[in-house]
Amino acid sequence: MGWRRCGRERRQEFLRRPARSRYAGCMHHGLLTAIALSSVAASAVGGDAPKRVLFVRGAERSGGFLEAGNDAQRTEQLADITNGSTASGNHGWLTFATTLRDAGFVVDQVAEPLETGAPGSGQTAGAPLDFGQLPLNAYDVVVLASNNAAYPSSIVDVFESYVRRGGAALIISDANFGGSWADAPTSDQAFLDRFGWTVQQDQGTYVLRRSEGDFVTPGHPILAGVDAIDGEGVSPLVVPETDTVDGVASTIVVRAKPGQQTRNNDRTPGPGTSRAVGQRDAVLAVATVDRGRIAGHFDRNTFFNANGAGTNINRFDNSAYAVNLFAWLADGPGLRCRVDYTGDGAVTAADVDAYLAMAIAGEPIADLAGAFGHVDAFDVLTFLRAFAQGCP
Repeated sequence: MGWRRCGRERRQEFLRRPARSRYAGCMHHGLLTAIALSSVAASAVGGDAPKRVLFVRGAERSGGFLEAGNDAQRTEQLADITNGSTASGNHGWLTFATTLRDAGFVVDQVAEPLETGAPGSGQTAGAPLDFGQLPLNAYDVVVLASNNAAYPSSIVDVFESYVRRGGAALIISDANFGGSWADAPTSDQAFLDRFGWTVQQDQGTYVLRRSEGDFVTPGHPILAGVDAIDGEGVSPLVVPETDTVDGVASTIVVRAKPGQQTRNNDRTPGPGTSRAVGQRDAVLAVATVDRGRIAGHFDRNTFFNANGAGTNINRFDNSAYAVNLFAWLADGPGLRCRVDYTGDGAVTAADVDAYLAMAIAGEPIADLAGAFGHVDAFDVLTFLRAFAQGCP
């Protein structure tokens, strides 16, 4: 029905252009009703809706091989937003999530499943999530931070489409919590390839300071009120001097510390080769990608709970930096453009037709209010508000 009947291959198209629905005739009345209700919906839903963030976590037991000695530790290393531990060396992100919620964000998390044939105990690799079956359009920002699974191009296509149509993504590199040195960069790299960036392996512990010239784009809004941030076991991102991917415009906001070493992601299972940090190695890189935005940050540890491994969100200006980072990511065209289902750069009656077809079919892409696997009146109201606003 709806989207599926129009052809599964259309999920591979970056702008996801649905064919005209088999419901086009019978939904004519619904189309007119939707247009008539659009202004009512905008009023009924109220002002600006809270920004929504989805964290993607690795599968159970998929984290940690340098520090984890048992299954509980392998899972604890996954930077879970429900982990409120303040024990020495913790990897929890509950304080991080609470900080974002206190700033007005709605924060959710989804975990990768175990791989087929996963052992009953011991290290796991995890299996990729099917982003085509998740309501990505309900979220302003999706975070890849403790993912470990290797994602096929068909699923990366869906993620890229989400970003290019107005979504935002934060990729936080950290190489040493998976089953080998290369695991986390390997998982991230399939996504970063679409934007022309490369992720490194862990090496180095340092503080980045405004006063020392580390903030190479000091006026960027992410750095407002921020004088210093830090990381431990850091994995910089390599950003090309000239962007190589259509629609991508990259900026290094904070550079990797001069005089330090970085480790290339060029060897597995052992550590990669070391080299001196260069001008294109980034602590924080950002980019606009068509209508969407992406950011890459060099370490999970920046956001750990108090007493976290190496550092934590309470040190320096890490907390203010976190809020600014998500505020910038969520400040793009956002949902208004993601409901441009026909990909013509505007939200029109044709998009209403396409949306209603997908809503009737119960497609995850129609779940705009974020109730996993469920399309209801709140989703329709959310769509109608976006329709009333139109693309910028």
